[in-house]
Amino acid sequence: MVNAHIEMDLNNHVSVISSKIIQLIKAGGEMIIETLMKQFLKKYENYTPDQFMEGILFLFSLGCLTINDYKVILKNV
Repeated sequence: MVNAHIEMDLNNHVSVISSKIIQLIKAGGEMIIETLMKQFLKKYENYTPDQFMEGILFLFSLGCLTINDYKVILKNV
């Protein structure tokens, strides 16, 4: 279970970042992971590339997305 610290800013929680990644993928369809990261960082300037990769890893480990030929594909969402 992913728990947030009581004093943590929830905008920095991995589940919130992952939901924003899902919104971007749904809006743009399948896209190359580097393009997705550029769009994410441009839209959400307060986040870092490390947070983006943690969000991608979180979604991948839950089985919500797959990566095929460097393209991110949503499934089971």
